[in-house]
Amino acid sequence: MELTSDFKELVRSRTEIVSLIGESTTLIPERGGAEYKCLCPFHPDTNPSMRIYPDRQSFRCWVCDTGGDVFTWIMKREALSFPETMRFLAERAHLEMPEQSKHQSDQFAKKDELHAVLKWAEMQFHECFLKSSEAKDARDYIAGRGYSQQTVEEFRLGYHPEDWDWIQRKAKPQFSIDVLQQSQLIRPQDDRPGYSDYFVDRVLFPIHDERRRTVAFGGRLIPGHKERGGKYFNSKESPVFHKSRVLYGLPNARDGIRDTNTVLVVEGYADCVACHQFGVRNVVATLGTSLTELHCNRLKAFAQKVVMVYDGDDAGQNAAAKAVGMLIGQSIDLRVLTLPEGADPDDYLKSNGTEAFQALVDKAPEAWEFRFNYEVKKHGLDSINSRETVVTEMLQLLAGASDLQGTAREDIILTRLAPRLQSSEGAIRNQLKRIRSGNRPQQFQTKPAQEEQPALVQEERIEVHRQPLSKNDRMECELLEILLTEPERAEQTRQEIGVDDFLNPHLRELLQIVYDVVELGEVPSFERVTLEMERNELKGLTVWLADQAREKGIEHKLRENSDGGTSILLRQVLDVLKWRREVLSHNADFQKQAMSGEGNDALTMLQKAAAFHRKRVMNQR
Repeated sequence: MELTSDFKELVRSRTEIVSLIGESTTLIPERGGAEYKCLCPFHPDTNPSMRIYPDRQSFRCWVCDTGGDVFTWIMKREALSFPETMRFLAERAHLEMPEQSKHQSDQFAKKDELHAVLKWAEMQFHECFLKSSEAKDARDYIAGRGYSQQTVEEFRLGYHPEDWDWIQRKAKPQFSIDVLQQSQLIRPQDDRPGYSDYFVDRVLFPIHDERRRTVAFGGRLIPGHKERGGKYFNSKESPVFHKSRVLYGLPNARDGIRDTNTVLVVEGYADCVACHQFGVRNVVATLGTSLTELHCNRLKAFAQKVVMVYDGDDAGQNAAAKAVGMLIGQSIDLRVLTLPEGADPDDYLKSNGTEAFQALVDKAPEAWEFRFNYEVKKHGLDSINSRETVVTEMLQLLAGASDLQGTAREDIILTRLAPRLQSSEGAIRNQLKRIRSGNRPQQFQTKPAQEEQPALVQEERIEVHRQPLSKNDRMECELLEILLTEPERAEQTRQEIGVDDFLNPHLRELLQIVYDVVELGEVPSFERVTLEMERNELKGLTVWLADQAREKGIEHKLRENSDGGTSILLRQVLDVLKWRREVLSHNADFQKQAMSGEGNDALTMLQKAAAFHRKRVMNQR
């Protein structure tokens, strides 16, 4: 699907940035509404440091330097790819996406229908839980767990009555049997024709994706009721639900995760809800699977520290050790917390309180250290044989993580591991090499298959505006500040300064976009230039440059200092850049002649050098 600049501009023109950001945070108007400020959601913020600029439809945080346009806001806030963001904002603006292939169109239509029926079912289940006499035992069970009414409403808890075609009757004629089956709300009967509802006589926990769309349900058996299929079970996978990607409670936990830069991952939705009930708001849960690579890739968009929380029994210890094996190569601060006394998070919080739980989280060991302690507890270190076993297990763990090899992370782990094993670091490294070059154990795949790759990718961080500017960077920034203030001057600038005259690659990329827009016969305004960008880091740099121009009063200087045509300020900046080009060209030619042996006439070279020196003196006056 090709997204044209015209359609991007239409989406942006229909998306007012103040309204968009105001949907999720409180805005404070300043300068009579010319600007707004708010707490930045992208770092722990207690004093509003984010500014929103309605005139150019952009935002910027003056502390963490996050900035951009409406697309950037959604990509970072919702952790979506650019195509996903376009679809999100287009739907919000009630715009139809550009014509797609029949396959793409059918796939989107199918998913939209599944999301619709699942959202409808969530409302039915929730309404039944709140009002139906059939749900009395379900309400008593939830109250007995200590869940407040606010928690019930926040997580949209529901109930399906003990009626095998209840949801089917309610769905007529709005949704077909085929749609109900694809959404895993019903299933074919085993012993006769027809279908039966899937979640009969269960408390229901709606499962949402990161965009808060209902994608599945988790069902919990009510104690004392007839057991059918185990205490817990979830929806089967569907076109909108993949348990290796979705994390329960992520929409509810996002603000808590960003505030703490930490995410806690528990093993089930009941424990997740319990943590939120106790005020631990940065908690999500896996859904019948261990934490996966795809989960981690999604969580990286919100936090760099991930704490996996497991029950303190043997099953929890073994599950934690297995998860470490699969995730040790991830470029995140991965920690493992196993609760004491065989407790689960709900039990521990009820017995010990939030502060004690948080203290355990703060002390949770790094993943490699947990695995080391696990192996020591299992095998001991008293004998040569036991020590050798621990060494082998730990090195096989590292060897199995292919994308850990040769990284600084691996070096640090080995440096810390060697003294724990009372062995030299060199010996440990040599043994690791032998394991990798020999018959290695089955490697854990730490990079998902191509079709499994999430669309969100980690951008290269642009540092030019996050550190003191060099002399060369300052020259280039000054020209870009002028062009972003008065873009009509870009055509003249293009005649005198080329893209190759810029030395900084990121500033050069921005200048190239400005000239590309000019080439299309359009004015390279701030809005038009950022429309050509999909990289949020580059948008952030552009917002910073526009802010710098405003702070310096560039617009006033350009109009005040004019010789009737070219602004004096612009002329000065252009002349400085052109002189730099000449200096670099002269130095390169002189060095080339000296190295190649050309121009061996010393007198000629001295004369050229003297002439260039006189010209440089004149330029400095």
